[in-house]
Amino acid sequence: MNIPVSLVSTVLNDRHGAENLLADLAQQTRLPDEFVVVDGGSTDGTYEYLCEKAKSLPFRLRVIQEKGANVSRGRNLAIDKAVHEVILTTDFGCRLDTNWVKELVTPFEQDTSIEIVTGSWKIPEQDVQTPAQWAEWALAKGKLELIATPTCLASTRSLAFNKQVWIEFGKYPEDLTLTGDDAIFSLWMVSAKRNIAAAPKAMCYWHRFPKLKSYWKEAKRNFRGAGEAIFFLKYGVKVGILFTLETLSLVALITLLLLLPLGVPIQLFYGVATLTVLIWIKRLLRWFEAIQLLSNVRKSSYWPWVIGLELGKRINSVVGYWLGFFYGFKHCQTCRKQMRQLRVRRW
Repeated sequence: MNIPVSLVSTVLNDRHGAENLLADLAQQTRLPDEFVVVDGGSTDGTYEYLCEKAKSLPFRLRVIQEKGANVSRGRNLAIDKAVHEVILTTDFGCRLDTNWVKELVTPFEQDTSIEIVTGSWKIPEQDVQTPAQWAEWALAKGKLELIATPTCLASTRSLAFNKQVWIEFGKYPEDLTLTGDDAIFSLWMVSAKRNIAAAPKAMCYWHRFPKLKSYWKEAKRNFRGAGEAIFFLKYGVKVGILFTLETLSLVALITLLLLLPLGVPIQLFYGVATLTVLIWIKRLLRWFEAIQLLSNVRKSSYWPWVIGLELGKRINSVVGYWLGFFYGFKHCQTCRKQMRQLRVRRW
């Protein structure tokens, strides 16, 4: 049984990503029956390029432009316009294995009760080149990937589902600033116990940033979305408290060190130093392990990036989360109501 499928995605000012993605799709062992793209108002020629390429591709490409549409709005519009019941999703900027479409579609064809299929993603090892990228690799213990399982929090860069599931979800929440909609969908589809299959061989290749600053911005952006919707609350609270304790302990230790010549009791200094070590020990061990991994691949000189990457991401994720948390009281009530109705776990 050959089930027709619609692939959907959104794009904004990514001409290079558009070229790569269309090239990968043209080489698929199983072509999508249509590809619906919503352009949010590109000014770099991406929209015009897609419209021109639609004339010569071996599959139907439908390009819709809605200027100012955020990612959620773009996804909803693309899915709404899609002709077929089975929806595949990916992101521009990703590269796809030649069997990606086939692997995602096969579970639907083998079992008509399947509602969702999760795919995998991976960051190619050859793309880990800059100090910041090596730092992320080390902190992830050398495993920059997600191999699909039926209960994993799958990303929209490698996912398939029946359109009816999306309708029952209530569609992606459009009042979030930028991110978080796909995470909510993943949390819901697992907690709601939908009929999910995994396609671990449906591999999507993802590329990372060359500089630390981009990772920090990403952390702030992603956790702002979580705060706006109020999920991953455990992270916002736990990491926020721990970061505050870490900061206060360092400030207290440095202050006492500077005051030692003025007669501050040495016992007090030792007590605060001991407390500081206890608060920081888990993080110090994590850094040590990451630096050891870098040493194993002769990249030990990149150790400052390990510290800079994690501290910068933690600061920005906490700030982003709580900015989104308070912003959402006025601007994201539709999403929060949807979360309550779906009973998506907050903590």
